Amino acid sequence: MSDGKLKYRESQTPLQKLTETPLSDLHAYLLALDQRSDILNLLPMAAYVVQADGVVIWYNARAAELWGRKPAIGDTDERFCGAHTLYHADGSHMAHGDTPVALALSTGVCCHEEEVIIGRPDGSRVHVSVHIDPIRNPRDGQIIGVVNFFSDLTERKRQEAEREYLLREAETRSAELQKAREELESKIEQRTIALRHLSSQLMHVQDEERRRIARELHDSVGQYLAALGMSVTRLEKAKGSTASTILTECRQLLDRCMNETRTLSHLLHPPLLDEAGFESAARMYVEEFARRSGIAVDISLDLPYRLPADTEVLLFRVLQESLTNIHRHSGSSRAKIRADIDGVVVSLEIRDYGHGIPQEVLDNFKTSGNGVGVGLTGIRERLREVDGKFDVSSTAEGTILRVSLLATNKREPYRSSGAGVH
Repeated sequence: MSDGKLKYRESQTPLQKLTETPLSDLHAYLLALDQRSDILNLLPMAAYVVQADGVVIWYNARAAELWGRKPAIGDTDERFCGAHTLYHADGSHMAHGDTPVALALSTGVCCHEEEVIIGRPDGSRVHVSVHIDPIRNPRDGQIIGVVNFFSDLTERKRQEAEREYLLREAETRSAELQKAREELESKIEQRTIALRHLSSQLMHVQDEERRRIARELHDSVGQYLAALGMSVTRLEKAKGSTASTILTECRQLLDRCMNETRTLSHLLHPPLLDEAGFESAARMYVEEFARRSGIAVDISLDLPYRLPADTEVLLFRVLQESLTNIHRHSGSSRAKIRADIDGVVVSLEIRDYGHGIPQEVLDNFKTSGNGVGVGLTGIRERLREVDGKFDVSSTAEGTILRVSLLATNKREPYRSSGAGVH
């Protein structure tokens, strides 16, 4: 050090030299720097320097570009900043005496990355981020000026605004899509409920129609055939041997017709189901099924009392459909049927010992309800209508179908438990 001035090493940068320059040399150094080097003017970042009283004593071209004007160096009216007007980040007016540069001069505190809005003479505004450091006298530490580097945030602000806009648009579209999805799901749920209700109604109508047709067959056609049979009997007694042979053939045809009518009536809706209940109707149906199909059926029903009519019809339809599937698809030579009541729940299990349902078909049915025909689908819908449970499991050793539902409205006990069918 000589004559109160610092000697700078060649390794020192212009900024290091700048912040270590004594007050008496600050202005001269800046003038010399401006005359000898254009380094700071070539920087993409704006920069300017004020002395201790806030007067601007140097700025580069980028600062003038962002200010939108070229203030006079050393003009005492140009204090703390060369901008025409300043604003806070929220858009409120900022007095030059309250700028970060003024605060840095008064407090000696650095200010880094604070957002300031520059108001230009043409009315436009530029968002900038300031980076302010006090310049101190190395001899006594007194603040002799401030250097402010500031960068343009316009593009970043534009991108942020665009991003915010896109985010709001995305949120709006997402909300619209969510609303549309909820509306669609609601409509699908309503349509599904309506479809299930319609399906339930159709099944009830089908049951009633079967009951009506069965009664018509029994009460009308059956009666006519019976009357015809009695007439043929009288003719058999009145005619000779030839007529007797012909009438015998008629008798055989009539017997077959009556048997088929009785069987059809029984299959549609066995009268015993209404008269004696599910247990008796099930045993008679299984007996007839075993006789016609050649499949041995082991049946065990532990039902101490009558069930509601709709419940008995449902269980009977499950039994019908299950045995039909066993006969048509399983290849099983035997089947087992179990039913009982546990507390308030009645359960029915039908098992076969055939080749089973392929796993992919069964999985498809459990997830989508497709792939196994309308029989099992109808059973599941019937159970769903009354909040019952329905399950099908299958392996290469056979298939087990289980259903359960509430058994309420106890009625009269069964008069006879019946015998098993093998």
